[in-house]
Amino acid sequence: MQAILIRDAHANFRQLVDRVLADAEPQIVITESGQQVVVMPLDDFSAWQETSYLLSNPANAAHLRKSMQEARDGQIFEKVLSEP
Repeated sequence: MQAILIRDAHANFRQLVDRVLADAEPQIVITESGQQVVVMPLDDFSAWQETSYLLSNPANAAHLRKSMQEARDGQIFEKVLSEP
């Protein structure tokens, strides 16, 4: 992730947003006091929030890890869903 000072972000905000969207790479913006914020595409942020939510429940996290391991081991089954 690259960092940019807030004064530069302000002066070139349109380019900053265009670059973040084109590259799908978050950008750190540093304020005059040294605090930092992240500019990122909303879709990426939403996906991050959903992942965080899903992993916040220990039982759900264990089930997801088990499913991911099964997929890596080739234990994948295809099912056809019927229309109601």
